Amino acid sequence: MAISIHKRALVFFLAFAGANAQTCTDDATSTCTYTGHYPTWEDAPASAEEFDHDNDKSICRLPIISVAEWETGRYWEKEEPVIVKNVTDGWMALQHWTKEEMIRRYPDVMVGMGSSRDLGQTGPDDAGDALRKVSIKDFIVNHMHDADKYVFDRKLNMPDDLLKDCEPYPMPTRQYKEDYDAVMKLGLPEREMWKDHLALTIGRDLQGLTFHRHNAAWNVVVFGTKRWILYDGERFAQNITRLKRMTRDVDNPIQLTGANWIRQLYNKNERMEEIRTYGHDCIQRAGEMLYVPYGVRTDLLFCFVVAASICSTFVFQSVLRKQWAHMVVNIGDTVAIVSERGLDAMDA
Repeated sequence: MAISIHKRALVFFLAFAGANAQTCTDDATSTCTYTGHYPTWEDAPASAEEFDHDNDKSICRLPIISVAEWETGRYWEKEEPVIVKNVTDGWMALQHWTKEEMIRRYPDVMVGMGSSRDLGQTGPDDAGDALRKVSIKDFIVNHMHDADKYVFDRKLNMPDDLLKDCEPYPMPTRQYKEDYDAVMKLGLPEREMWKDHLALTIGRDLQGLTFHRHNAAWNVVVFGTKRWILYDGERFAQNITRLKRMTRDVDNPIQLTGANWIRQLYNKNERMEEIRTYGHDCIQRAGEMLYVPYGVRTDLLFCFVVAASICSTFVFQSVLRKQWAHMVVNIGDTVAIVSERGLDAMDA
């Protein structure tokens, strides 16, 4: 009887230890790092079989280019999204942002935790003030695998060590750091200027923001995978009914998570045909950057010509360039870094 009790106690202990993953070294002076439910990002559940389509060209339809092509082509000045390969080559984040190392190095860094549905519905900026402030360690160990808990705080003031882990920054964010005077001499309005803004995002499998829009931004995945649905804003610029029909179930108009939108609505009522004709459905893997442009309103001058080089009437017309509505779904535990045009480093 005593042996049976001891066996049950041992089984309980092993089960408890497995549910609270920790990593330890053989060094007698070492301490254990508790990493929550799973020892590494890669060990956590990932819905790859359901959501990963491996970027078939007929589905994604985006250029996939090198860092050199991104910089020489100045793609951040263009109106089409693009995927850039091997952006994290040389980043210390590859070593410092493994699950164990992130908890060990940056346990007390404060981040904003909230509902991915709320972040998508109200926008990250409006939801930012309502986010619950938690430490990176607390989020990863205690909350990350709770239902609908997500870190995406664009008002986070990232510590210098975290920032250094992401060097060299992608262009054009890097230019602000390396040649501030040159950026200022461009004389761009604040909203059109790439500054020193960087934001950290951490989320489990199937987390991500629902359909939303914001200023131009790049997103680099350090660990994990993301699926993106992008929709050309010209299709609904003058047709709000089309936008609602695409993003909501007209018979039950509630805000679905990105994963459930793909599961329940994507294959219905020509949505898939619409996205794959006027949008993009892409997989972004670790090390890649996805750039989402957002056109700015530009005043153009037109004239009615009555003779060669002579204008009788001048007309100013405000033109809004192309925009992209988009949503994101994580495939597995995912850690990413984001920079948005028009924002600078801000206190939390």
